[in-house]
Amino acid sequence: MKSFGVLVVLAVLAAPVPARAAAPAICDQNTALTLVGIDTTSGSMLFSVPPLGGSTGTGWLVEIDAAGREALAYPDPPKGLFSGSVGPGPVLAAIPCGENCVQPMQWNRGARQPLGEPLRTPTASNLAPTYDESGAPWLVLQGAAAQDGRAPTWAFRLMNREWSGRGPLNVMAVGQPAALPAPQRKDGVLVGTGLFSSSGSPESWAVAVPTLPEQRRGQLVALTGTSAAYLSADGVIYLSDDAGKKWRRSTWTPWGATEVVGSWLQGKDYWVDLAYGSHLGGLRLVWYDRRVASQGERILLTRLTPGGGWKTLAEAPSEIRTRSGDILTIAQVLVPKGDAWLLLSGCAATPQGSGVVVRLFDGKALSEPRFVAFANGR
Repeated sequence: MKSFGVLVVLAVLAAPVPARAAAPAICDQNTALTLVGIDTTSGSMLFSVPPLGGSTGTGWLVEIDAAGREALAYPDPPKGLFSGSVGPGPVLAAIPCGENCVQPMQWNRGARQPLGEPLRTPTASNLAPTYDESGAPWLVLQGAAAQDGRAPTWAFRLMNREWSGRGPLNVMAVGQPAALPAPQRKDGVLVGTGLFSSSGSPESWAVAVPTLPEQRRGQLVALTGTSAAYLSADGVIYLSDDAGKKWRRSTWTPWGATEVVGSWLQGKDYWVDLAYGSHLGGLRLVWYDRRVASQGERILLTRLTPGGGWKTLAEAPSEIRTRSGDILTIAQVLVPKGDAWLLLSGCAATPQGSGVVVRLFDGKALSEPRFVAFANGR
């Protein structure tokens, strides 16, 4: 949605000539950039870009570094590229290889390489790749959820080029990303309430999640071995220190204890979402604030500190107006590595080619909007 009011004006839409040759114009402000995955060790992020203008021409993969300073474009991604990994390793995704069959593919310096043998999948299952903390690749498959929210889940760990099954388990409260490294075990991964590992049987690491009506059910987020958060579908945060035995609702807002929160409607005047990435060690929330119409929509970056307190890290308008008059809204808020945040405002077209507008929070301050031109990765 578009908001009105004060906008940040992007003063420079022509970036300095990059060391690599500029890529051709591959997108404009109407093009959707879809995140494929994140390597949380290097902070590298991989995006899928459809053909310009919705044509049947060339699609692209764009790799953006953790600092948001370089964006390399590669033509012709494989058809049907599935959602990729968020974890400590090169982005892992999969392409179809026939009926109920996927071939895992690992991104390596501009090339997609098969990883292991093809895997037969259950019918109508969703796929979520990741890595455990030891660096071993995993594939997680999930079937349709039952009415109580539980979904059948199968996990596979790569061992000697074979995807070894680590047992089925019914899990619930699966979020985005669907699978992440487990803080409890170096050889394990988490999927919602489920813990899969190479050294033990599948188990539920969270005893329970908040009891909510079906329309309010949300996602579970692991913070440390026993502490967890739960974000409901309507943006309410619940916290637990004992793996879900007890839950408490967070009433904190970025506007302080003196703010009369009840006078503002959550979901209308403001709403809350998770920054996309790993939240191990600290929950990172994005607040979209529309309480004051004259200011337009503003975005606030907040973090739950290890001591249990909340902190507002940065605040800025959520839209940017370019010199040509285009309005770019923050499309994605990502945590590619450690405590760095990347605010991505989508694609922009210039006479010098196309690129993305980014703002970086480096743990200290939020940078000014910066245009990053796509360079040819080949």
